[in-house]
Amino acid sequence: MNIRASLTRRTFGRVITVTAGVAVSALALSALPATAATEPGVSATEIVLGMQLPQTGAASPGYNKVDDAMRAYFDYVNSKGGVYGRKIRLEVKDDNYKAGLTVSTASALINKEKIFAFIGSVGTQTHVSVIADINRRKIPDLFVNSGYTGFYTNPKKYPTTFGGLGTYVTEAKILGKYMKETFLTEKIGIIYQTDDFGRNTVAGLKSAGYTFEARKTAATFVAGTQAGGLDAQMTQLKDNGVEVVVVGAVASAFAAAVASANKIGYKPKKWVVISVGADATTFQTILLDKGIPLATSAFLLTGTITSSHAPAPGDATDEFVTAFKKINKDFNNGPETTWDNNVLQGMNIAYQMTSVLVGVGKNGVTRKNVISYMEKNAAKITSAAFSPLGYSATTHEAFTGFWVGAYDASTVLKPVGATRQMWTTDSGTGPVTELKWTRPAIGADSLPKGFSAK
Repeated sequence: MNIRASLTRRTFGRVITVTAGVAVSALALSALPATAATEPGVSATEIVLGMQLPQTGAASPGYNKVDDAMRAYFDYVNSKGGVYGRKIRLEVKDDNYKAGLTVSTASALINKEKIFAFIGSVGTQTHVSVIADINRRKIPDLFVNSGYTGFYTNPKKYPTTFGGLGTYVTEAKILGKYMKETFLTEKIGIIYQTDDFGRNTVAGLKSAGYTFEARKTAATFVAGTQAGGLDAQMTQLKDNGVEVVVVGAVASAFAAAVASANKIGYKPKKWVVISVGADATTFQTILLDKGIPLATSAFLLTGTITSSHAPAPGDATDEFVTAFKKINKDFNNGPETTWDNNVLQGMNIAYQMTSVLVGVGKNGVTRKNVISYMEKNAAKITSAAFSPLGYSATTHEAFTGFWVGAYDASTVLKPVGATRQMWTTDSGTGPVTELKWTRPAIGADSLPKGFSAK
């Protein structure tokens, strides 16, 4: 795998004429789905979706592949005739992971591109800057690539927003359970970004029984500043004897933390990383750019603990992985198409969105209908995940379960036990329990069940 190769209407006669004209117009309109004349971003032939993410900037590595993966799957759907004859067009804006740009790019997507819905937008603090306006406008805000609980646990506040990941609190609680059972004597520390992402991670670990001391076992940084390295933070944890380092941060920050630790000779017994920061390909790419050979970065990654709601991208036996890899190869025209967890996530979001569009029906593509469908039919929204979606009228949280894995020497994430064990919990103080649920099989021709181009 080459990691360097690198996400458009008083005379009697006049009355008769006008009436006839109206009749013709009405007839013409009746030939089209009702939504085509009333919903932004929806016509008889097309549905326009919008997304914003960091395609450039410090937080962009890895995440800048998600949009191209989503577009690739939609292009595949379009090659099959589209959903009920409508092609899906994805419009994407680069916000550089900066909230000010997120505001302007969201405005452009709404007012210029006239999108039907937002889908898969990346980033917690960036999405904070636009979520209230998106909801005020009643625009569907679907499968957001953030696990921040504040977006999803109170649908009355944000009724149009739905998650695309399990929450950071849920994930941290599950990782915390594993840590409690595994690291009986080791000193635990954490490095996290000082935003809602990081704070959610700390909250989840606190529910699991962990607390950290500021400037000792808790090291912090401002999101976006990791490009210059995290030497001071790693030195702090080293000097305080931290043996297991938890990382509540984006992928580029995890790579920066490991690079800094390696630089100062700090060798933690284990790294435990929230899943959005633990993609192996992104990790190795960033370290390679820092002059660290692939063999060395693979060694540094080996044993790293993380969790996932989905199959590992390196699982060659998984039917979703096999199908999505082929679609990625055949339809992804992005600048960097190397298969990894970011590509898998993008493909899976597009698959789920297609499932929703199939579910609402040919004449049901309205913003109101989509939101209602999401709340009432979570079990019908099929996915590659080994966890069901948690959507309902009372919560818009996505995946409620995770499995815990460790990277092996070939950078493949494998279950920590002999088999994959799924665990589930809530975003509050509920217990972590075993998840017993069977993932539905992938649809025929790698399309969601019920798909029709007519």
